[in-house]
Amino acid sequence: SSSSTTDSAKALLKEAIASTKTVESRDIPLLQRVIAKEGEGRMALASLEWTSGEKQKAESQLEVTCERLDQLEADAIQRNKINPPPLPNGNSNNVRFSIDDLPGALETSCSRLKNKEFLTERLEW
Repeated sequence: SSSSTTDSAKALLKEAIASTKTVESRDIPLLQRVIAKEGEGRMALASLEWTSGEKQKAESQLEVTCERLDQLEADAIQRNKINPPPLPNGNSNNVRFSIDDLPGALETSCSRLKNKEFLTERLEW
């Protein structure tokens, strides 16, 4: 049934999100990607919870996602100021935080994730 499929998907996402808290590394870009992917999992979970009528849980997931994205963006800005990454094309915005790595850290924000046009046209969700 649709309800059991949704429940299974929510359980799987919750397990995946919880497992990101145990990741350790000295590789900052890798950790940023893990946190970004966690945020995408939270967005998917929020969508399922909203559809299931669990609006408070959905809002909570969205709030954590926004907080984490804001932290990633602030960190990316600070790191680019201190040590801009060298790229062949001269573009220093190479950190990508999305499921398909399309928009970069400085191109993705909570407000954009709430924008239907951004989701469909830019992220192609």
